[in-house]
Amino acid sequence: MTLATLMPRSVPESPPHPAETPRPRQVGPGWEVLLMPVPLGRLVTAALARRPARTAALGWVVATSGQWGVFLPEESDDPAWPPETTYLKSGANVTLPSASQWWTEHDGASGWVSLDGSPLSRPLLLHPVLAALAAAQPRATAALESRI
Repeated sequence: MTLATLMPRSVPESPPHPAETPRPRQVGPGWEVLLMPVPLGRLVTAALARRPARTAALGWVVATSGQWGVFLPEESDDPAWPPETTYLKSGANVTLPSASQWWTEHDGASGWVSLDGSPLSRPLLLHPVLAALAAAQPRATAALESRI
């Protein structure tokens, strides 16, 4: 962990706001995206779902290109995220669904999983949970699927 990771981040200049129509969007400035496999995304959202809004680690969640993505403040890639994830830095492209397009397991298409609270996730709270779940993913995924 570096000093940059601990410093407060500024509010994004261009927040990842849902568009009226699905469209490719350039990541940043002020925000970046962490993509993860759907099973890992389901584990993370289940683990963090019952947190009070003011302490919530997880912001908006989007399903895109067969993965779930969370929005993070710029330069949230130190410490490194688990190898099962892909970190999209400012300048990369991501397709965001329309504001009315919700993700369902039945169609598996892109859509919003959650638009609750702040758009940005809190990396210092999200990182340890995601790292622990990624390390235990085969066991945790089986346990979660047995409850569904």
